[in-house]
Amino acid sequence: MSRSILSRPEDYRHVPAAEWTGLAAGDPVWIYDAAKGAGAGRVDEISQHQELLWVVLEPGGRKLICGTDDVEVWAA
Repeated sequence: MSRSILSRPEDYRHVPAAEWTGLAAGDPVWIYDAAKGAGAGRVDEISQHQELLWVVLEPGGRKLICGTDDVEVWAA
């Protein structure tokens, strides 16, 4: 069964920007942007001071998220 990128996996937890240090490259994430919708992907990079997060989206593309953006990040 495939999961929809629009539905947050039940076992994921919310990760506020202040806790992005606990994420690592390759970690699966689900993101919700109030203006642009939801998406799933994997962490690509985290900036040195954890204020920026790059996510490789499924099925393709890359998204830059700033810690001050109105975006929620959820991780496994």
